[in-house]
Amino acid sequence: MVAGDRVLFFALSGYSDGIVKMMQNMGLRVDYFNDKPNDGVVCKTLGRYKVPMYQKVLENYYSKVIASVEDREYDYILIIRGEYTPIHSLKLLKEKFPKAKLVLYMWDSILNNKKIEIKWPYFDKVMTFDKKDYLEFKDTLEFLPLYYYEDCLPDNNTAEMEYDIAFIGTGHGDRIQIINQVKKQCEEKGLRIYIFMYLPHKLVYLYNKVTNPAFKHAKMSDFSYEKMPFEKVYEIYDKSKAVLDIESITQTGLTMRTLEIIGLHKKLITTNPDIVNYDFYNENNIQVMDRTNPKVDAEFINHGYRELEASVYKQYSLESWLRNVLS
Repeated sequence: MVAGDRVLFFALSGYSDGIVKMMQNMGLRVDYFNDKPNDGVVCKTLGRYKVPMYQKVLENYYSKVIASVEDREYDYILIIRGEYTPIHSLKLLKEKFPKAKLVLYMWDSILNNKKIEIKWPYFDKVMTFDKKDYLEFKDTLEFLPLYYYEDCLPDNNTAEMEYDIAFIGTGHGDRIQIINQVKKQCEEKGLRIYIFMYLPHKLVYLYNKVTNPAFKHAKMSDFSYEKMPFEKVYEIYDKSKAVLDIESITQTGLTMRTLEIIGLHKKLITTNPDIVNYDFYNENNIQVMDRTNPKVDAEFINHGYRELEASVYKQYSLESWLRNVLS
């Protein structure tokens, strides 16, 4: 990868903004497109369940996108997750841009992205954030954790601490149950906690209310149906002593939240036991919490953060991530 290279980039909206900006800062020419026609809940659901009729809609969408840029030569085609990209469209991409290196980065586990394996042969490189998936398919996959947005970091870490623990994330699976237990303990211990749980639509809340036991006591008002901007997320984290991380029970890979906390030089409380195997793990900074019996440790929260080597912070930045993905 060198300055001036051209990248055709497909990814979900929101998260992609920072990636596009960083690629441009690195001197790359980027054409970005959403990985699906729109981000509505119907579009996501039909694509996730591979509804045959909707696959044709996806194929037509990608055909139009490719036709709009087919006069250009690309060095790389980068696709994030790949769930919505039909095999027909992958073949078309390879046909129209034979010189481009086609790269897939999976920031979800195979369990959450059913049958993604059948698309791997159409890529020149396939990478995953999930160590378990990598170990199972190491002949095919490369392992690369996620990153933090260095451009969104506060100018300094001198913000007044308003919260002892903060959680910002999607309210799925057993997260609500764990968060409620942590909240109760914080109230008993006199600790300040900030909670922001996101759901993409009120219909998702109603579906979970019927099917997910963890939602038994959840109210519709417990959730936000609009995402929090990255800058605001980092601002809340900057004002917190520690951040709570609850990974999906179906994955072992580190969440984006984990790496963001590394970049912010903050303490982390996580339910992911695999974190002890990473080079940035330090028991002074990271507490592994049992998701079946979560315990809040006030002493851990109030004890000072221990700085890591500068090379570790650089390693998990978005720029370093991109250099690995487009190597």
